[in-house]
Amino acid sequence: MLTVGSMGVDALVIRHHASGAPRQVADWVDASVVNAGDGTHEHPTQALLDAYTMRSRLGGLEGRHVAIVGDLTHSRVVRSNLILLRTLGARVTLVAPPTLMPSGIGAWSKHDGFATTYDLDAVLPDVDAVMMLRVQRERMSGGYFPTPREYTVGYGLTRDRLRLLPEHAVIAHPGPMNRGLEIAADAADEARSVILDQVSAGVAVRMSVLYHLLAGSAEGAES
Repeated sequence: MLTVGSMGVDALVIRHHASGAPRQVADWVDASVVNAGDGTHEHPTQALLDAYTMRSRLGGLEGRHVAIVGDLTHSRVVRSNLILLRTLGARVTLVAPPTLMPSGIGAWSKHDGFATTYDLDAVLPDVDAVMMLRVQRERMSGGYFPTPREYTVGYGLTRDRLRLLPEHAVIAHPGPMNRGLEIAADAADEARSVILDQVSAGVAVRMSVLYHLLAGSAEGAES
C-alpha cells in the first residue's frame, strides 16, 4: 500500500484518462479517493450536481422523464447520471445516432431499466428535462457522423427544437459546450436553461463530498 498519511494527505481528487484509475488508487492508499472523471467510465460528482440542479428546478425527480442526448459512447457523465437518476426514481431515455450509442446498449438498457432511441424529435415533447452532451471530437478517430452540420440537424438542440419542449422542461448541459453543434446559443441562454445553475452547484456539491469524506470515520473510500 502507498501511504500518503505522512504527507498530510487525507483525500485525493483524481481525474485520469484511464477508466478505473481512481478505483486502483483507492486500493493503494489509506486516504479517501474522489473520482473526478476517469476515462469514458464515470464522473460521480457531475451526476450529483446535475441531479441537484434539476431537482431544485423541477421540485423532485421521482417519475420525471429525463432525456440524455448526444455523444454517449465517449461520455463518462452519462453512466453516472443513469445510475443516480434511476436511483432517484426518474425515467431516463438515451438519445444518439447509431454510431454514438455505446456497445451493448440493448442488454444494458434492459438490465437497468432505461429507454433508447435514435429519434430526438419524438422524445422532446414528453420530457421534463433534456441534458445535451458535448460531442467529444478529441476522442473520435473515425467518422462518427458525416459533418458537424448533419449532426446538428439530427441531434442538436436547435432553435426550432425548443418549440417541441414542454414549457416547464429544463435544459441542462454538463459542459463545456460546443455552441452551434450539440446546442444552439438560443437554447443555452434560454430561460429554461439550468446550465449556469449547474456550474454554481458544482462548487457546493463538491465541497459537500469532501466534507462528508473528511468528517466521517471511513478511510480509503472511493467516491
